[in-house]
Amino acid sequence: MLFKACYERGIPALTAAPLGMGVSLLYFRPGGMSFEDYFKVEGCNPQEQYARFIAGLSPAMLQRGYLVAPEAVNFHERRGPSTMMSCDLCAGVMGVSALKVLLDRGALKAAPWAMQFDAYKQKLSFTWRPFGNANPLQRLLLLLIRPLLKGAGRPGS
Repeated sequence: MLFKACYERGIPALTAAPLGMGVSLLYFRPGGMSFEDYFKVEGCNPQEQYARFIAGLSPAMLQRGYLVAPEAVNFHERRGPSTMMSCDLCAGVMGVSALKVLLDRGALKAAPWAMQFDAYKQKLSFTWRPFGNANPLQRLLLLLIRPLLKGAGRPGS
């Protein structure tokens, strides 16, 4: 609702998410692609919304190869496999990005671009997904994510 309200009012909106030992950043600029156009979550059940949110935040899936505790993912408890270090990265990336937007200094790639940095793998990825989660590559990624979420997020799973 917040992203929708910002979009309708022409207010820039940013989100940073901790993923494993990294960070993902999405920037929704006024007049650009909206949160809903990118994630396509409206009208989906909560499990599908999670799948689409994961796919949209992490189209490069940089964190996938080293996560060793599947029980860290519990959507019922609204938690995922991230570390305190990744939360610190989020704070830094969000702070710098917000400053760039507020001061209108320096380029910041807006959706459908997604930026992901993984400190563990020492990799930076800028992924362009025109049409957001409607992009054929994103639909393929969703096919890989959905089975991983089956049963995840239920108490005792």
